[in-house]
Amino acid sequence: MILEVLVAAALGFIAVLLSGQFLMPILYQSGFRAQDINKKTRPTLPASGGLILAFGFFIGVMAILFSVNFIIGADINTELLLITLISVIAVSFVGFLDDLVGSRVRTSKEDIKKIAGNYSFFNGGIKQWQKPLLTLIAAVPLMVINWGAPILNIPFIGNIAINQIIYALIVIPLAVVFSSNAFNMLEGLNGISAQMGLVAFSALAIFSYHIQSYTAFAIATVMSGALLAYVYYGAYPAKILPGDSLTYLIGASFAATVIVGNMQVLGLLLILPWLAEFLLKARKRFHANSWGLIQKDGRLKSSHGNNIYSLTHLFLRTGRFKEWQIVALLTLVEIVVAGTSLVVLW
Repeated sequence: MILEVLVAAALGFIAVLLSGQFLMPILYQSGFRAQDINKKTRPTLPASGGLILAFGFFIGVMAILFSVNFIIGADINTELLLITLISVIAVSFVGFLDDLVGSRVRTSKEDIKKIAGNYSFFNGGIKQWQKPLLTLIAAVPLMVINWGAPILNIPFIGNIAINQIIYALIVIPLAVVFSSNAFNMLEGLNGISAQMGLVAFSALAIFSYHIQSYTAFAIATVMSGALLAYVYYGAYPAKILPGDSLTYLIGASFAATVIVGNMQVLGLLLILPWLAEFLLKARKRFHANSWGLIQKDGRLKSSHGNNIYSLTHLFLRTGRFKEWQIVALLTLVEIVVAGTSLVVLW
């Protein structure tokens, strides 16, 4: 089974690499482009990279379904696999919608007004308060599954059962909405979401195999393969910008993997950096940015002075680090968090 899952992840990896070459010119020519503001030249790049990642994940999942049905018949729940795919595609669509309506390179205001009676809704993208409501769509497929009475295995405490209704109607939607939007908050530097996400999914893949949760293992491994390929496009210097379609996708699929694998404790530990980001942004009422102002020497400096409203500000406030260095340091933080979490829960 391991071989088949690894082959599916490899196919997802290849699909991301190939689709990137095909989709990037199309996205750019269609107006899905934005400036990479952390560079001196502020190059204009294609945006909405989540479409590339979603395609790779789709191919990987289809490969696993083919293997289960025609080759190995492994202990993988195909229903949960498809439910996760639906959630991921749904949240990718929401992110793509935000990328679409937020683009300034579209059509005239007069034409849009003829189509949409409430033009203000589309002006500048989906509003901050609307995003959590829309990402709730991704939770619906997971909410309608009968999970029974989920049991949390908490170190040094033991097993705790959660009421089925509370879990389906409260815990799952909160997890999906928070994870989707938290990953979206810690963005703005080349590769930060993909690289930190790759570490988190790798940890989920390792632990899910250890506890014999093979469906979650398949999901996490395929997403790891797709993310590894996306790093080629998204890492410094980026060839494509992620857009909400990517950050929402990573966040929602992270929550789905945790839920499917019943790895809530590990998921909570792995998402600690994004939880810290949420709390820091809340101090500024979510009106702070995570990127920096480019200096003459290529290093970045925070636009918020010495105030810390994001994890990136820990480094931006000094003005001593370049973009790729900040991303590498925060990725290292997630590696430490993941490693420590696996040791504690093993």
